[in-house]
Amino acid sequence: MSEPDQRDARPSYSVLLTRSSADPVAMVAFLQTLGLRSVQHDDSGGAEFAGRAGLVAVRAAAAAEPGTTVLDFAVTEVSAAERALAGAGLRVETWDAGDGGRAGRVVLPGGLVLGLDQETAQERFGDLPVHEQKVAASLDVVAVRPSSDFATDASVLANFGFEPVGGLDDPWWCPLRAGRTSGVIGLHSPGDEPVPTAPDASPVRLGFETSEPLDALAGRLRAAGHDATVETGEGGAKVVVTDPDGQQVEIHPTS
Repeated sequence: MSEPDQRDARPSYSVLLTRSSADPVAMVAFLQTLGLRSVQHDDSGGAEFAGRAGLVAVRAAAAAEPGTTVLDFAVTEVSAAERALAGAGLRVETWDAGDGGRAGRVVLPGGLVLGLDQETAQERFGDLPVHEQKVAASLDVVAVRPSSDFATDASVLANFGFEPVGGLDDPWWCPLRAGRTSGVIGLHSPGDEPVPTAPDASPVRLGFETSEPLDALAGRLRAAGHDATVETGEGGAKVVVTDPDGQQVEIHPTS
């Protein structure tokens, strides 16, 4: 029996959120206090982070509006992703990113664009010193995306392996995962918030899930000077805090 063609293996995707920050040094310190593990720093004060699941990058704001967060994917192999996504009818562009790696972009129905980054956190940063945080392993990165049609958006994101956790019945919130280490894409009812339509990026809000007790997390944030509170509503308890870019961040218990 012949060996399976590795090119046909299903690529594995993880959430990669990039924050354009007006104060990257403060934003980096905030994420370290929150509990993410920093895995690389750059000369502009930015950094890249890994949680138990998902990745966050902080960059100095340039053309992008300060405080903007966009959703991309880290993928095991961009070339395999290109074949799979093009086969599903999506428009994909890829290019040589140097050092033998590749990068790309995917145009979703409606014009939103998602970037593809071939290198995983382990490949990029495995040999570099890291910032140790006891609670880093408890945090999952969440891309909070306004959606007026959960079923349609979930069907598109299924091309990246992300499937609803618990179905589509909740009219307010639908978390999607592609495995334990993928991070979370959280579709939520937009209310008065505009549904993203930008032609060049997929804007989202930065969020997290944690298995750490919420009171302990809020206390650590307050001790570092952040006005963090534990709030309880119809969706359960959560930590609410404003980050250094003036954006509200919510941290929910792990689903």
